[in-house]
Order: sequence, then structure tokens, then C-alpha cells
Amino acid sequence: MGTIRIEIKIIFSVIFFTLFLVGLQRYEITQHISEQFLSSKKDKNTLLLNTIAPVLGLNLSLGLNDANKEYLDQIVNQNSDMEGLILTASDGKTIYRYFKDPNKIMNKNCCAIDSSTKSIIDPITGEILATANAHFDDHEYQMMLKKNQITTYKIFSITLVLLALFLIFLKREFRFLEELTRNVLQYDPALNNFPMQQSPRTDEVGIIHNAIITMVEKIHTHSAILDSINHSLELKIQERTQELQNANRELKELTLTDPLTQLSNRRAFENYFNEIYQLAQRNRIEISVIICDIDHFKQINDTHGHTAGDNVLKELSTIMKNSLNRSSDFIARYGGEEFVIILYDTNTNDAKELCIKIQNNLKNFDNFDSNWGKVGEITMSYGISSIIPNEKNKSENLIASADMALYKAKNEGRNRIIIL
Repeated sequence: MGTIRIEIKIIFSVIFFTLFLVGLQRYEITQHISEQFLSSKKDKNTLLLNTIAPVLGLNLSLGLNDANKEYLDQIVNQNSDMEGLILTASDGKTIYRYFKDPNKIMNKNCCAIDSSTKSIIDPITGEILATANAHFDDHEYQMMLKKNQITTYKIFSITLVLLALFLIFLKREFRFLEELTRNVLQYDPALNNFPMQQSPRTDEVGIIHNAIITMVEKIHTHSAILDSINHSLELKIQERTQELQNANRELKELTLTDPLTQLSNRRAFENYFNEIYQLAQRNRIEISVIICDIDHFKQINDTHGHTAGDNVLKELSTIMKNSLNRSSDFIARYGGEEFVIILYDTNTNDAKELCIKIQNNLKNFDNFDSNWGKVGEITMSYGISSIIPNEKNKSENLIASADMALYKAKNEGRNRIIIL
């Protein structure tokens, strides 16, 4: 080694040390990208199950197993990275099972990136109805991890060897480069804290000095590019997460709306009624509940067909909704041809006036047609009950009273308003 010129030793030493810095920087960036990829994959898998869980819970609660199968088939088809999906009832019975490879058995001990589990909750009772287990393809992650490991091992192996040579060179030949060495060792690519400037010297020390500065500049440039790529990846992950959150929010809204009439459904009514009842109790404000029912609706379906019946429900829902006086007045489809209206700060007389208004609007409407001719005049029966809530009253009693009034209106000949 003593026969090698010092300029060659210096060049070799600088290259070795620079490779060491690049190797460390590359390792840190690789680890960060792997963590981001793993986190993104986990979030995506978890968010997918969180998105479909409300729909599965609602279908199971209503006994719509066929709807669940159709919905899960769509989910499987839309997610090409899904390897398997099992929906197991609380009693251990398998409700739905899918595997891209039919002979494959789901490994419950898989890592969190390729499997996810979600309890399916009854939206009304809160009871656990089933458990969804999903298995995803982690091929991309494993390939990336393997390549990163191989590359990292190579870089560190080469770096360790080169670093050992570099330290030997420093100890034997480069004592006079102590200041340059100290600054190189303190260099951090993330901070770009290399203080030395280009040297005017033309000897071997000056050449090596300037070569180090040039390499540091390249390292900083490449680090900036990698930081930009990493930032872009984070933005894409955030974008995708936001899209899934929006989809989940839209799905939640759909579960509170009756698909035929576009009115609130019974679940939405129960949520609203509990809140407005508590508000009325705190403020000692009277509230009224109207439960109304279409007269002879079965006869309409039997005579004119279910399509005509659906059209009557949709048109009548629009008429009733347009008859409401205030933005706080709430209407929902209670079930079948039955509707419920909640009126805050309203007594029985004002509630009755609203029922009369709906009756008049129905009389003035002459567009209930079907493929077999006009449906004819549509009438409704109304049951009204009002109360100023207090701690002794129960909210369900108000509903029961309005329902009893409706029953009485039906028994007394229909097309009338009864107050209890």
C-alpha cells in the first residue's frame, strides 16, 4: 500500500466514505417508505371493513341475507387485492365465504397488513351479529420488503468493508485532513450542514476537498428528490383516505333514508325523536306526534298493481312534505303505508290544522294514475297525541297514544282525525 500514490488513496477514501453516507441515507428513506406503505395498506384494509360494516349490520338486523351476499360479491369484485372474505354469525355459522383460491384456508395469525377483522353490530340493539374476516394480497409489500432487505444488506456489507478501509487510510495517511474529516463526519443530508466551500488549492488535498463538496451537493439533490417523492406518496395516501371517508359518509346517509319515498326512514325517526324529546323535556316545551295511514292501500295494490301503489306512496310523500310549515317539522316513513310526523313546540290544535291542510292538499291533487286508469281519490286517517315531557313520562307512551288514536280513526270509518 505504501507504493500507491497519495492522490489515489485520497480518491478511494473519499469514494468509500461517500458511499457510506449514501447507504445510511438510503436505508433511512427505505425504512420510511416501507412504514408509509404498511400504514397505508393497513388503513385501507381497516377502512374497507369499517365502510361495509354498517350495511352488513343493517342487512343482518333485517334478515336480508341475500342482499348481504349480493353486496359482498360487489365488494369482492371491486377490490382486486382481496384474497378472501368470510362473514361468520355469532353462533359460528358461516354466512358468506369467498376465496380467490378455493383451496386456500385463511390464516388467522397473519400479519395485520394482509388480514383484518371487524365485528358486525346491530345498528338498533348494539348486539354483535357477526364477524367479518378479510384477507388481502400482500405480494407487493413482501416484494418491496425483500428487495429493500437485499439492497440494504448489500449496501451495509459493502459500506462496512469500505468504511474499514477508509479508517485505515485515515489513520495512516490522512492526518493532515483532520478538519475535512471532522466536517464530513458531522454532515447530515437532511440538514445539508456541510459548511466548507470550494477550495482554490490545486494539489491533491484541494482536489479531494472539492470532490467531497461536489458529492455532498449531489447527495443533497438526491435527498431532496426522494423527499419530494415521499411527500407525493403521502399526499396520495391522504387523498385515498379522504375518498374512502366520503364514501363511508354517503353510505351512512343512505342508511337513514327510505329509498322509495326519499323521506327519512324509521331508524332516522327514532334518532330524531329521542333527541327532540329530550330537548322538549329540558325546555318544558310541548311536542306533538302525528301517525297517519293511507286508507284502503291494499285495495290500490290489488286493483292497480304494486307499481301504482309505489307511485301513490311517492306522490303522497311529496304532498305531505310540502305541507309542513317549519324547517323543524320532521316527517318519516314509519312502515308500509304509514307515516309519522314530529312537531316541536306544537299543541294538538295546531297539529290538527296540519292534518286538515294535508287533507285539503290531497283533495286538490288529481294525478294518482296507473297503467289501468286513475287510482281515484286518496284519503288518510290521522292519530294525534301531544305532551309536555317530564321525568315521569316515557317517550314511547307518546308514540303509543298517537298509534291508538290512529287505530280509533280506522275503526270509526277512516278519513278522519282523532286526538288522544
